[in-house]
Amino acid sequence: MSESRLIAVTFWALFAAGIALRIVLLFTSVWQLDSDNAVVYLISKHISEGDLAWFFWGQQYGGTLLEFAAGTGMLVFGPHVEVLGVTSILVVAGCTLVVRHVATLAFDRRTGYVAATLFWFSGFWMLHVSISDPGFYGPSVLLGLGSVAIALRPAMRHPIVQWLLAGLLAGLALWQSPMGFLLALPGLVVLIVRQPVWQRLLAGVGAFVVGALPYILLTVLPADHPAPNRFGGWGTSIVNLGGMFTAVLASTFGAENAIVSALVGLLCLGLLVVLAVLAARRRTAVAGVLVVGAVLEVLLIAPLAGIVLSATDFRYSFFLLPALAISAGWLLTRIRLLGFAAMLLSVVLTISQIYVVFPVPQFNTQNRYIIGDISALGDYLQSHHVQAALGDYWLAYAVTAETNEQVTVGALAINRRYVPYEEAAVVQNPVVLIVYAGATNDEALRKNTQKFPPSTRVEVSGFAIYTFAQPFSPFAYSWDLY
Repeated sequence: MSESRLIAVTFWALFAAGIALRIVLLFTSVWQLDSDNAVVYLISKHISEGDLAWFFWGQQYGGTLLEFAAGTGMLVFGPHVEVLGVTSILVVAGCTLVVRHVATLAFDRRTGYVAATLFWFSGFWMLHVSISDPGFYGPSVLLGLGSVAIALRPAMRHPIVQWLLAGLLAGLALWQSPMGFLLALPGLVVLIVRQPVWQRLLAGVGAFVVGALPYILLTVLPADHPAPNRFGGWGTSIVNLGGMFTAVLASTFGAENAIVSALVGLLCLGLLVVLAVLAARRRTAVAGVLVVGAVLEVLLIAPLAGIVLSATDFRYSFFLLPALAISAGWLLTRIRLLGFAAMLLSVVLTISQIYVVFPVPQFNTQNRYIIGDISALGDYLQSHHVQAALGDYWLAYAVTAETNEQVTVGALAINRRYVPYEEAAVVQNPVVLIVYAGATNDEALRKNTQKFPPSTRVEVSGFAIYTFAQPFSPFAYSWDLY
């Protein structure tokens, strides 16, 4: 068997194995969700019931294509969080196939297969994003990179179709997130330069507007609740330019100390430089588009993250991973069988990292939320006939999802997410607040008894439940995140 054939067969076998592995993980203790994931599930459930949402609740970005797909699945299989997990897996599987196609366009088929495998098995944390998508990461990469694949392919028999598809995918990517659009933008520029025909351009712009219509309407129409300012300041932005490599990407690949993190960051930066050099020397537009897209992602995320990026922000690596995997794929296929060895090694390292993070993974679907024993909390609320409450953000929607909306809990802090939950909680008699026991909001409620109406406090599984004797509006007070 030739090396090319060996690599191709190995890819398809590992691709299928990767889907199977991820589905199995959905039924183990490895699959841990947070309140953001719970919001994604609840949006999907509501869509299956006819309550459509075009963006992540309470935000002016974060399109809901994933939720529409999962909601469609729930029409068939019912409102189960596993349906969302499988949908997320299939979306990232689609990203993997697009990475293979783009890498093949840029270089050759061997590079395509190796790069796609490195993307598919890029460590536990990227695998975690593929099974616990916070809402728009997978769709953003799928649509943004898909637009690049269409825009840079050889001229089609009917060029107008190429423009329509590239424009539509780029518009849908913008609906998902600005990061998705930035992946698509350099490819659109190349397409315009290659085919400067105004009729085609007009068709592409029209298709783009159709795809991006939800985002355009949200931008033009007045919002009930203005989006929070996420700009972290110029000092934070400059720090984050390096932090994207030495903190975000380094943690993604398992670096745990400053020296190793710096080396991993330099390696990732080097891969982008290699891709840029190849684009210049070979006049490979696809490679150039990938580099420009990756640079644009860093320049956008650095200021708009709103905080100093750290190891916990590994999810942002997902937008840089295609370019890094394709660059590494090209390098590894320069030596016979090295690419094949790297494919197998990526699987071994990914599975090993799972066991590093979860030394004893178990088949267990209880307490899958990382914020505590949400199941016990939900059982307590239901047994005491609490149907609506307000709580700390990181527990609120997790309780709502865990009880499948038998108990709805709106968020006290940050921006208003879903008004019906909040209104139901305020009008319930008595009003119930749920906070982390011993955290800031709990201390404020305990120490400032004269500030708040009389209440009783019960502690359940690390959560403090306050029941107030008289109606009042919690939103008249200031609350911390937890």
